[in-house]
Amino acid sequence: MKIFADLHIHSPYSRAVSKDMSFKTLERVGALKGLNVLGTGDLTHPKWREEIRQLEEKDGLFRLKGGKVSFLLSGEVNTVFEVAGRSRRIHHLILLPYLEAADLLCEILSKRGKLEGDGRPTLSMTGAELVEETMEFGNDCMVIPAHIWTPWFSLFGAKGGVDRIEECYEDQTPHIYALETGLSCYDKETEVLTDKGWKHFDEVEYKDEVCTLDIETNEIQFQKPTKIHSYNYRGNMYRLKTKRVDLLVTPNHNLLCSKCDFHKPPKFILDTAENLFSKSKRFKKDGIWRGKDDEYFILPAVKIKHGSRHYFGMRDKEEKALPMKPWLKFLGFWIAEGWTSEGKNGDYNVCISNRNISLIHEMGEILHDFGYNTFWNDKTSTLRVRDFQLFQYLKQFGKCCDKYVPDEVKSVSKDLIGIFLEYYIKGNGHIYGRNLKGLSATTSSIRLRDDLQEIALKIGMSAYYKLDKKKGTPILSLAYDSKKKDVQRGDAWVVYFIRKNVHIVLPSSIKKYKHTESWVDFEGPVFCVTVPNHVVYVRRNGIPVWCGNSDPPMNWRVAALDNLTLVSNSDSHSPLKIGREANIIEVEHLSYKDIVETIMYRKDRVATIEVDPAYGKYHWTGHRNCGVSFSPAEAAKLKGVCPVCGKLLTKGVAERVEELADKDRPEGFVPAGAQKFLRMLPLIEVVGLAAGKNAYSAEVQRLYWGMLKELGSEMDILLSVPLERLSAVAGEAAARLIMKNREGKLCVEPGYDGVYGKLMREELCDE
Repeated sequence: MKIFADLHIHSPYSRAVSKDMSFKTLERVGALKGLNVLGTGDLTHPKWREEIRQLEEKDGLFRLKGGKVSFLLSGEVNTVFEVAGRSRRIHHLILLPYLEAADLLCEILSKRGKLEGDGRPTLSMTGAELVEETMEFGNDCMVIPAHIWTPWFSLFGAKGGVDRIEECYEDQTPHIYALETGLSCYDKETEVLTDKGWKHFDEVEYKDEVCTLDIETNEIQFQKPTKIHSYNYRGNMYRLKTKRVDLLVTPNHNLLCSKCDFHKPPKFILDTAENLFSKSKRFKKDGIWRGKDDEYFILPAVKIKHGSRHYFGMRDKEEKALPMKPWLKFLGFWIAEGWTSEGKNGDYNVCISNRNISLIHEMGEILHDFGYNTFWNDKTSTLRVRDFQLFQYLKQFGKCCDKYVPDEVKSVSKDLIGIFLEYYIKGNGHIYGRNLKGLSATTSSIRLRDDLQEIALKIGMSAYYKLDKKKGTPILSLAYDSKKKDVQRGDAWVVYFIRKNVHIVLPSSIKKYKHTESWVDFEGPVFCVTVPNHVVYVRRNGIPVWCGNSDPPMNWRVAALDNLTLVSNSDSHSPLKIGREANIIEVEHLSYKDIVETIMYRKDRVATIEVDPAYGKYHWTGHRNCGVSFSPAEAAKLKGVCPVCGKLLTKGVAERVEELADKDRPEGFVPAGAQKFLRMLPLIEVVGLAAGKNAYSAEVQRLYWGMLKELGSEMDILLSVPLERLSAVAGEAAARLIMKNREGKLCVEPGYDGVYGKLMREELCDE
């Protein structure tokens, strides 16, 4: 019989795992996906083992009463040890035949690390020691190196792995029968900066461009997300709240931090919240913005009425070029202190008012140099211009509570944006402090408040805001007039600009200033986006900070792996992700012994379902700053040097495979007796591609679950449901893509240097 098995998942007791990963939910979703066997995951966690005990056991497998899905005892551990003077962190998947073995093994492992804290514990022991301890409980116990090609925490990872299996497992290497191939989030209150302003993560779309940071060059860049994540989560969340940082993230989420070695400049790297908890660290809040140095601003052309009383048509007024620097002075001051007015008789005006007469005179001179006639009202201290072209452009910015900074200002260089901000502050800001370096601005426009934060980032500062006056607050400056009862028409905000943008967090300062760094219980939706740079500009409660986000043919290149069985699993942290990579195993009987012995000794009866490795963000060698990527052969010709900028290229997984590959095994080599594999995308992503929507959007979810209801399990749909039935239920577009997926004809442009791979257009695949 053929079974579909996903042996590597996680329980609710692992950090950053959905609390929906209960056996009841796993049973239901597993059956819908067409899976016969699931790993239990997290066998080392005592509370999860107690839940496993509630299942019925038969032939070494466990089931819910009346259930259709069997569970096989499995768990992942992280071992930390040194090889050749370098620290290695390598993940391993453990399979066991009975609960008593798990209890006894965990008693031994508890002396090497804390098992209660996480379903995937970190152990101070070598890979060889782990295998030796595990094999004490029988020859049908297994240790499988997990996700062996990922850059971090894997056997052959470029960032911390080894070159030979023996370096990890030493004399226990004969007990390694198989290798696992195969390829975090914020709460809903967190926002991310995009080219369309600040957005909550659930509002971000694939067409948006997200504000990111290249940590190698320190450059601020806007990049489209390659993945948008959303799932329900219940468990611990990392909470950090200081005056300059406010975060609530899952434990595995990457933070951009530097060590607190004050003798050296900060070097910012990504590390997980759980690793950084209760440690001294420095956060980054600025970056380098390289905008446009335009010499002129182009005032758009307009249609205006003819001045002749004998002609009632319209005439074109051509666009007008205004010198950029004086224009930014005027616009910054006008956004702060100006307005437009339009009378019923067709009258229109651009106005500015301020008690600082010298500033008003400066604005008058700028407008005069632009060729405009100005009118001064001494009684109201108002400067007025009557020009329809200027009026038509400025009126789009609305009244005081609706004002904003136009994109054409936010896209210019740091120096030019600085001019705009300087004159906005002159009109509606405050300079304070002993050294006059304190800077703040006020506004009643939420959009303008948000724009000022973006501007602060681009000129090398950061900014946070606080509510100053709530809607309905009496305006004190008018209190002398008892007849007037003017109140604040909307909320008013104060934006504070910060020049020092390396924020230090020390355990002692957390306690001293009553800040917060803790783990908190959480239940609800969490969100994130994946971007090529892996760093995004986020804010929570008005406080911004930079924060972070294999395949059988590759293995065939390495002769030392020929005798090992390849397995592929999802390593899933949420129910919908189970089975996205899985195994098809031929067994005589559905039992632990048959499954494990088939993996050990009959790899010809094991096939894998794989996601195309080119989808990975480090598959090819490349340089994202220069937009170039290369196959291993091309990278070798370049000797690892970027042909655009001359810097070192980032080595991809494919090149790492090339390094370890035998010289007589070129790309495309297939050894005798090679396992079968199916390369395909999960159904929900194919449906999303056909619909042109995020795979986890409400529309795609409805289509996906409707297909399961009408057509059977996900495995059936992916592998065997006829085209006619697919078309009738899912539509022609989805049916066509499912068939291409089944045939391995969905082509992927390989990912590189943190840039995820992309599906190519169908016509390009056909070529």
